[in-house]
Amino acid sequence: MNYKSVNNVEMDKTVVVIGYWISEKKRQKFNWNEFENICANEGFILKQINLNMSLESQGPFHVFLHKLTDKLAHAESGDQNARVFVNRIKGYMFRHPEMIVIDRLENIKNVRDRQKSYEMLHEGLTFNNIFAPNSIALTSNTPAENLKLLKKADIKFPFICKPLLAQGSSDAHNMMVIFNEKGLKNSQPPCVAQNFVNHNATLYKVYIVGHYFHVVERPSLKNFYPKDCESLETLNFCSHDISKSNSNSKWSVISKEDESLRIEPNQEIFQHIVDNIAKIFGLVLVGVDVVIENHTGKYAIIDVNFFPGYDGYPHFFIHLVDTIKQIISEQKSKQNTHSLILEKFMSDDLDSGFESDEKKKQSMS
Repeated sequence: MNYKSVNNVEMDKTVVVIGYWISEKKRQKFNWNEFENICANEGFILKQINLNMSLESQGPFHVFLHKLTDKLAHAESGDQNARVFVNRIKGYMFRHPEMIVIDRLENIKNVRDRQKSYEMLHEGLTFNNIFAPNSIALTSNTPAENLKLLKKADIKFPFICKPLLAQGSSDAHNMMVIFNEKGLKNSQPPCVAQNFVNHNATLYKVYIVGHYFHVVERPSLKNFYPKDCESLETLNFCSHDISKSNSNSKWSVISKEDESLRIEPNQEIFQHIVDNIAKIFGLVLVGVDVVIENHTGKYAIIDVNFFPGYDGYPHFFIHLVDTIKQIISEQKSKQNTHSLILEKFMSDDLDSGFESDEKKKQSMS
């Protein structure tokens, strides 16, 4: 991952100020007071940023921690207040390139667009047992045109239809399973069609914090077969509701015959996924939805999200602070290396100048 340097001063002689902006709802969900206590124990100052004021008057900040997905989405949709907030933040980042940002706005943009993130997964995954199901963006309201695109992308029935925006929209988690050509009229472009992978109604949420990660098992959709494509109509569902730990949806109940298909997860493969995701997206705080395909045992990455809920992640704040310390340490090391190279370069220049003067004197004598 590429992080900007922290500052030109020695970090061990500087009090690290972490500026942050997250919604009040997320603050309460995360029990933010615990984070404040952990930061205080490390000697860090945690400071909430007021987007209605100049950031210059509130800084300086060594680290900026945020969840701006909603603001970014509102700004893109024409909300003037959101545009002012986003431009204010972008301006501060531009004027202070030394500030560490968790995470960079350009990297977040890649995962907010589902199809873009799936394309990046296809290009970047390097482990044979890990894949991203085929997908295609649908922008037309014409079923016949969409059917041609589906066939070209090798997407078969049933498939999942998801909103194009993965975050920042109230509809981001409203999805549908389309079982046949008749159901194509139910798609709501712009959306993404993704091959459905039978996975025995078991979803693995991989929560990542820097090089740390934790896997939480959740319920998911049951297996669907060719006979279902003949008899079932389009299934509308909210992915949040289906995958809640206490969900009891009938669409998550597998048959007795399918119970034997369960494949126990492999922690080493999850580690490969985490390593790949870090290289592909360059994000510190990221969540990955993974399912294990029944008949192949391969791991399918079906969604990627910035700064997820981290439900069930033990010691999240401890790992976050440790990751921030590591980033600061890495940047300080890079700074020191750069200073040494510069000193050597200057020294070599002076030496060569001195030697050349000596040679001139010798040749004249």
